[in-house]
Amino acid sequence: MLTFATPHDRDQSAQLMQPCLIRVIDNIRKHTEGLDWRSDYVEQVMWSADTTEAQRQQVKDLAAQLETAEPEAAIAIRQQLDQLPTPAPAYELRLSRDNRTVTLDVWELCFQVCFQTYSPPQAVTVDETLWDETGDVDWLALDEKAKGIVTKAIDQLIN
Repeated sequence: MLTFATPHDRDQSAQLMQPCLIRVIDNIRKHTEGLDWRSDYVEQVMWSADTTEAQRQQVKDLAAQLETAEPEAAIAIRQQLDQLPTPAPAYELRLSRDNRTVTLDVWELCFQVCFQTYSPPQAVTVDETLWDETGDVDWLALDEKAKGIVTKAIDQLIN
């Protein structure tokens, strides 16, 4: 779980995480195109440590019901879901070659791009160099930082 140094950092990270994800994924694609490794993305869900198996199953059951529910029933189902733990999405990149498989956590890479220093459990501060003078995302700076972090992470894993 992230702890933000300030509310401003929380607000800025909310604006920056989707662009970070876009640039990280694109740089992974660019970097892995020339490798003789197979790359696959795996989507998982992460539950808080105190979530019981019964709660997990209840969330899964309600989510399945929600897909086919009538509008009035959907409201009641959403209210029930609001009272239960919510899993966080987790995305992994798995690189495989021969009998070897290595894994990268895509969100961890995004956090390294987004924040000045990402070192859990310390509070995070958004990297101000990723914003331009008008307050918009500086896509060039974001791409350069993402490229460096992705390249280093993949190279460390496969070499």
